[in-house]
Amino acid sequence: MDKQSIGSSPATDRRTFFKRLVNSVGAAIAAMLGVPLAGFYALPALSTPRVGWKECGRVDDFPIGEITLVPLTPLEQREWPEAWGTEAAWVYRKSDREFVVYNLHCTHVGCPVNWSPQARRFFSPCHGGVFDVDGRVLAGPPPRPLDRYETTVESGVLFAGPVYRVSDRADQTS
Repeated sequence: MDKQSIGSSPATDRRTFFKRLVNSVGAAIAAMLGVPLAGFYALPALSTPRVGWKECGRVDDFPIGEITLVPLTPLEQREWPEAWGTEAAWVYRKSDREFVVYNLHCTHVGCPVNWSPQARRFFSPCHGGVFDVDGRVLAGPPPRPLDRYETTVESGVLFAGPVYRVSDRADQTS
């Protein structure tokens, strides 16, 4: 062995040891913080959203030919981060047994639509979208009719299920 390798070997080894120690501690801290954070943000995107049915109200509360704004009451209580607050929908009772439940949001950018009983139209305040009583686009930029909820009536109570696009349902039936 030569003198230079003997003299530099302990200092290099010590320096290398501390470099590796600091890097390992930093990597361990990053993993302890990063893995839970990545899981918190990535796992909801990978999971299939649960579609729960919501109660709209008693069938007798909806007059035939009228459109009514109702809060949707979930049948099961969701926990954070899935609980987003109160939902609402427009319920149109077409006949004694036929109901249409419209999603509250315009199909253009998602602004809540308002119902005008005098004009018998839905109006979107954001960009001038106008929909008729059947949810079809009459004016403005919305690309498709109002989305709807699947509906069912059980024991005199109207329930709203998953939301669907009217064009998607037409494609499935044809």
